[in-house]
Amino acid sequence: MPPRRPSPPAGDMVSGEPGVMTQGDPPFVPEDPRLLWLFGLNRFGMRPGLERVEALLAELGRPERALRTVIVAGTNGKGSTTRMLAALLSAAGQRVACFTSPHLLSVHERLEIDGQPCAPDLFFETAQRLRPAVERHGASWFETLTAMALDICRRAEVELLCCEAGLGGRLDASNALPAVATLITGVGLDHQEILGETLEAIAAEKLGLLKAHAPLFCAVPAQLKPQVFAAAVTAGTRAWFLDEQATVAERPDGTWDLITRRRATCGLPPLAAPWLRQNAALALLCLEELADGGVVRKPADPAVALAAAFLPGRHQLVLARPDWIFDTAHNGQALRASLATFLARPGGGRRLVLFGSLREKSLDEGVGELLRRCDRVVAAPPCLPRARDAQELAALLRSWGVGETTGPEVVSSVAEGLARLASGLRPDDAVLVTGSGFLVAEALWRLGYRDVRQTRAPRPAVEVLRELPGAAGGPTVEREAR
Repeated sequence: MPPRRPSPPAGDMVSGEPGVMTQGDPPFVPEDPRLLWLFGLNRFGMRPGLERVEALLAELGRPERALRTVIVAGTNGKGSTTRMLAALLSAAGQRVACFTSPHLLSVHERLEIDGQPCAPDLFFETAQRLRPAVERHGASWFETLTAMALDICRRAEVELLCCEAGLGGRLDASNALPAVATLITGVGLDHQEILGETLEAIAAEKLGLLKAHAPLFCAVPAQLKPQVFAAAVTAGTRAWFLDEQATVAERPDGTWDLITRRRATCGLPPLAAPWLRQNAALALLCLEELADGGVVRKPADPAVALAAAFLPGRHQLVLARPDWIFDTAHNGQALRASLATFLARPGGGRRLVLFGSLREKSLDEGVGELLRRCDRVVAAPPCLPRARDAQELAALLRSWGVGETTGPEVVSSVAEGLARLASGLRPDDAVLVTGSGFLVAEALWRLGYRDVRQTRAPRPAVEVLRELPGAAGGPTVEREAR
């Protein structure tokens, strides 16, 4: 097992969340000006370590001890896995909270209880009540949100909390929570400047979440299994590897069965992408083992519960005919999977992409190869200081050979990118908005969405695009030939 990276010296910090600001354009600034102080905490950055959050939770009377918590970590897929696990547990009649990050349109959407986002007034009241303690302990943005979520959950008499880890795991605020289980959805290269340059180093950070007698359920590359097993033994717990404990059997109608060593769960619903099925399988494996141990209850019909799970920004169909799919994929591993799924969609129309990314993300040639296969790629920078600007996007696309004959198609804003793509679409075309969760967030905002729940059911593209400003003559959707 590789040695853990040393803890940062006292006072060290890394940049905060890119999409949390006190000045700028929505959705990256708070709609409620009363939350400016809270958003302002992000300027102090992320300061790894548990001392501040432990002290804050102690002053609040240890709200985390009133909950049974499942922690979900992983380079990709942890948000969707957290949401699906919460949906499964809630369908069994338990009072369940789901805490994920980052948000898309409103900060209070990070915390859901029984499938409903925290009410804005309750979120503000909690922030104000905790503010003196937050300032006394110098808590960071994410530490404060974690404490707020726990406080709200305790007051709401939540039984189970499904909590997505923030960055890494070992030094993340979520590691201050006692857990009945830990999930690791996978390990890939991302945030190397903080977590380490190798898969082994990154895995070590995530394995720092392990706790005695809290089983680990994971889907990791084969090369990491010895390291994971050794970490579980050291922590005093068991490790369950998804590919060893479960098999997925696909059906011709798109549904699928999950066969584990104890039972088969049949007729599970089609999901938008293959990796979502793997994440669902991991959640189901965890649920089965915890239920058999008497820790939680299982829903009567897992297929119905999974079908009802809301997965915003996870290869999500938001507009229809032509289809607009929004995917928060933001690193090489996730983008390759998203683009490959998009290109494999049935249908004869064109495949178009609105692409943008953050400057700190290292993207490989594999992403470029898939973008070259798309019929059109328009690159646009989200309105964030850490986003690749138009010149940087053009250089990146050029290095990949995207738009080789005519030159890369790059615009100066997300609004302009949306308008470009909206003009002249045919009903059988498909558009993928991807490269950054913040690109997805801004695109949704520019399309008129103000609450992520508004994206639950796809809307006709014509209705939404006709309201989009910035296209010469207004956006159009070409009619099918009669």
